[in-house]
Amino acid sequence: MRPAEPRGQVFNQGILMSSRCLRFAVLICALFGVGGCGAGETAGALSEVLQSAATTAPVDSNSAFSANGGGCYLLPMESPADLKRLQTVNPEWAPVVHGTSPQSVPVLAHGIARESHVSKEDFPAGHVTFDQNTELDLDPDDRWLLASGNGDPNKATLELEWETGSYPAWAWPGVGDRVVVLGRWIFDCGHPGPGTCHGTSALCDTDLDCAAGAACEWTKFTYRSEIHPPQATAVIRSGRGGVLDEEDDAKLVTRADVWVSADGGGAGDSCVVTHRDPLDLLIFGAESARCFPLREPLALIAPTDGPAPFYATDFSFDLPLPAVRGGGEPFLRTLGRETPAINHARIPASLRTVPKLGGSQPHFEVTVRMTKLVNGARPTGFAATILAGWRDGPEKKLAHLRVSIEGVVVRNALKAPTPGVSKTLPEGWKMQVNVNGEWQEIAGLEKVGKTGLYPVSATYDLYLPRDGTLSVHADASSTACVDTLFGRSLLTDLVQEFGFNPADVSTLPPALAAGSACLADIERDAGEVNASFAGPRFGVKAESYELASVGGAAADGAFNLRFRVERIREDHDGEEVSLLQPGAR
Repeated sequence: MRPAEPRGQVFNQGILMSSRCLRFAVLICALFGVGGCGAGETAGALSEVLQSAATTAPVDSNSAFSANGGGCYLLPMESPADLKRLQTVNPEWAPVVHGTSPQSVPVLAHGIARESHVSKEDFPAGHVTFDQNTELDLDPDDRWLLASGNGDPNKATLELEWETGSYPAWAWPGVGDRVVVLGRWIFDCGHPGPGTCHGTSALCDTDLDCAAGAACEWTKFTYRSEIHPPQATAVIRSGRGGVLDEEDDAKLVTRADVWVSADGGGAGDSCVVTHRDPLDLLIFGAESARCFPLREPLALIAPTDGPAPFYATDFSFDLPLPAVRGGGEPFLRTLGRETPAINHARIPASLRTVPKLGGSQPHFEVTVRMTKLVNGARPTGFAATILAGWRDGPEKKLAHLRVSIEGVVVRNALKAPTPGVSKTLPEGWKMQVNVNGEWQEIAGLEKVGKTGLYPVSATYDLYLPRDGTLSVHADASSTACVDTLFGRSLLTDLVQEFGFNPADVSTLPPALAAGSACLADIERDAGEVNASFAGPRFGVKAESYELASVGGAAADGAFNLRFRVERIREDHDGEEVSLLQPGAR
């Protein structure tokens, strides 16, 4: 649940400060001590402008800068560092096309996940929760979505970012998974890059940084293009089995985990991504102060000439059938999950599936029909795991494995106080575990504050070819001061957390200093565990494993992961039996 905003005098702009000039002057003085201060795989037709953009690859990141018509803003280089950082999140993300407007046309992208993790360093006032980040190696036909700031166009990836509170772990990609994504194509405004003033070696971002009459030349902005947030993802996982029919054994399948939601978190909210001018309005403006709880999802805001982005197009992707020689009847099984809600209603979109058996890659064409009404009402989203396979034909021998996460031994709680941070460090750790690309967030670590064993429980059931590999990955972090600031405006944090009294300007400098120190106190990386077990045994044994993490804030890691690997079979009554149990064969 998102925290409610306090009302009343905190948001009365007349009480906050006597004028914009005074507010901005006080902000500068408080932060910097300035002297003299008092205290199918189509997303429908793209717009003409997007079609035009698609002819140029990569997109020039310099076009993101406001002086060039984009939606990313900078202050002169001599400005105080903290003010400059604040301007780079004003807004933090801007559309690649028509960047001065928060509204954008969703784009469709396809590729392979090369990295997948949860961020530890997001700016709280633009988020309700941390982002899940996936680096996507795009298909050749989609590489026009990259920008020059993404790096070498032959090696660059496109990042997908979606808040973990809006994007469930079962739908996150694993490394090597194929991903189809529909979402908001933006520049990340947090990555400027300087040029030089004409005839000198002085660095500059704009002409304002140079002596009168001199031009800033060779500025090369490194703004990265991203899809942030998506509104639909399909993560397509191969090399595993699944149960297509409850009356039959597991068969080799291709699995698609599909999530369609209008909840984009802070990056998908009009209030959060609207530019504020002058800069002091980002903190003190009444509109910024009221951004949380989020109430303006861009996916649901209709432009003047058409439907809202969420309903403007269906979401289509190809789900390949597994390569099985002599495969018989193609079969699809859909396992529904809880549909995302809009205004407390949950209405799943209808699904259309069409088998395409010709050509070198038989597949199902899958379409989530977001443009179609369901019993007279608009759908609120879609969530399902879809299995595609062959009902008949030769069977590939599969091993039914169960991985049980049993406990976390904390060797270093990573709770040492940070100098300059006045707030008590919050309890708790966060952990994500990935087994063969399938993620879960691990509950039971919310009270970690010291070393010791913390029992947890998470189970993964999977069917693998007997010549396959079982992989287990875990990473964790210790919560820090920054975790206490999410899901609220900057002003609310200053008032509620750091003692700012809007009626007393003298309380602003210490509140800003304390808030800045808290922002800098980011989550402490507890390291990661990586293990792999080859078939046909897959590491199955009676005893639990206990593997130590490596890396992170503590050089030798901060935790051990306890888990068990079992092999499962069904007895004559259809009951699952672990082969580790007495008498099992």
